[in-house]
Amino acid sequence: MTIAGIESLFEGPVLILPDKENPSGERRYRAIGTTDEGRKAFVIFPLRHRNGAQRLRPISARYMHRKEVAAYEKAYPKL
Repeated sequence: MTIAGIESLFEGPVLILPDKENPSGERRYRAIGTTDEGRKAFVIFPLRHRNGAQRLRPISARYMHRKEVAAYEKAYPKL
């Protein structure tokens, strides 16, 4: 997935959920949405603060499999 694809995910409706806590204790989130290409994608990220601004730092980003899309659409119909 490209940086542009990740950015486009956050331009439309996106579902953001807390992710499992990692061993370092950093709080991470899952973002699920649709890219500008129309593909469902999944991004894991923490929030970081730099120069007084809050930013997200993608750790993992990938397109979702059909079964994942179906499961999330069933659990979150407005997605």
